Amino acid sequence: MNVNARFVALVVLVLGTLAWPSIGLAEKVKTNQSTKLYTRAGEQSPVLLKLKPGQTMTVLAKDGRWLKVRVSGRTGWIPRSKVDMPQDDDEISRNTRRRPFVDGRGTKRGFGGEAGPEDRVGADATGDDDDEARPSKSSKSGKSPKASKDAKVRNDASKDEEDDEPKPRARKSTQRSSRDDDDSADDDKPARRGADDQEDSSETHRPRAHVAKRTAILDEASKDSDEAFTADPKTELFVLKEQGKWTMVSNDEGDTGYVLTSKLEIDDAGDSGPRTRSLNGRARVGWTFVRQSVSTPGAPRALPDNYSASSSSVTIALGGTALYPYSKRYWVGADLAYDYDKAIPGIDYNHQSISFSLHNLNLRALVGYDMLKPSGMIVFGRLGYHYESFQVSDFADLTKNTAKLPSQIISGPILGASLAIPRFTKEIGLRISVDTILFGASMEQTKNLEDGTGPSAKAVFLGASLTYRWKTNMDLQATYDLGYTKKSFSGMAPATSMRGHTGTGPSSGADFNNTISGGIAYLF
Repeated sequence: MNVNARFVALVVLVLGTLAWPSIGLAEKVKTNQSTKLYTRAGEQSPVLLKLKPGQTMTVLAKDGRWLKVRVSGRTGWIPRSKVDMPQDDDEISRNTRRRPFVDGRGTKRGFGGEAGPEDRVGADATGDDDDEARPSKSSKSGKSPKASKDAKVRNDASKDEEDDEPKPRARKSTQRSSRDDDDSADDDKPARRGADDQEDSSETHRPRAHVAKRTAILDEASKDSDEAFTADPKTELFVLKEQGKWTMVSNDEGDTGYVLTSKLEIDDAGDSGPRTRSLNGRARVGWTFVRQSVSTPGAPRALPDNYSASSSSVTIALGGTALYPYSKRYWVGADLAYDYDKAIPGIDYNHQSISFSLHNLNLRALVGYDMLKPSGMIVFGRLGYHYESFQVSDFADLTKNTAKLPSQIISGPILGASLAIPRFTKEIGLRISVDTILFGASMEQTKNLEDGTGPSAKAVFLGASLTYRWKTNMDLQATYDLGYTKKSFSGMAPATSMRGHTGTGPSSGADFNNTISGGIAYLF
């Protein structure tokens, strides 16, 4: 090839590149007002999403006053006037008049009545790009409008993108009068439809997901592929499709890529979808208010027969939870929680503080039912074992234990339920729980300091917690727990007891524990 031929080939290549209707890779734009994302380039096409001002999206193609974009896991069309375009973007070609050229207004344009410029932009104003959805007069006569040709070119050029999208149903045509045409002819106003709820009915749902820790999303379904973008636990991902052990996802701005399915936690997978195990450990510090009361019929309102003693204490709470997906909707797992309370300064009696410590241990098996909500809501049933130990310091030294308080241990099976909403808001999670001891509990008191014989107990425990997504794999957590235990005795205190009950019947009692704590939860 001689020099001239090479020069000509280079010129042709450059001109062809400039003329090719493509855009720069991953061009981003932001909405400048509230708007809608349409399935096709026309305000009469079904609505996919409603977008707020400032929403970032990825541009896929440009066609007249319309942009094809990907946002929040959806691909659709949006008017260019609704977004802020780069300053160096090409000017948008517009008609010289506001109203589009539609059937019923004439067949020619021009100053002398002769045919003028072709401005029949059906997709731009009247939604006629979908011939099956709205047949026009020109299509009946065998003519093919230019808008239909343009729409076909767009569909062919973006076939790969459309393959990932569910095909919307064609909207049934409705008879409209010429007056309706006049009212809906404005380019910048959505054409008339039914009520807003009819538009919303065309919105399609796409499963959302998160990753447990900072993860690279790749260009292709291969570990050797380049990184498309990075996701952390706060990044909302939209599931597009599965490909073997990989899942194609998109972020809120329209970036797409592949990630191993095992690294995803699907929030609302519908009837199916990948889910993965959840492991967390937690540590908190806080404050507990402890109160004990005893009641004995026929006895004076004083120790040891009738009294109420209380004290505040410092709390250290540790725990961990493991959850595993069992089927499409069910989770199984276990939870372990241990609380340690140390009285500061202790129970005040006769101007002397009686110190004590309180140990609470709960081991539970969990079975969860996934509600498949965007918030990740799961209802759990819980079955486990509760152990509670109230230990009085120097209980045997009555010069220090002047109230003659007994140490006691209560244990038994617990049955309960909880509601977990990991994404109550974008960054806040919520948990509510209730556990009960209804049968099978045992209670032991310090020998020779018993309140009665034949002890038994029943209890209820309420809990609530809020979590805030603070850092990758780490949440801030605040909790409130309330425990109430009802103690009873079938017989009066034995003669060997130094408690000195003088009532006419067996005693009963109640324990209240109110705990407020805060700390961190680490996600493994």
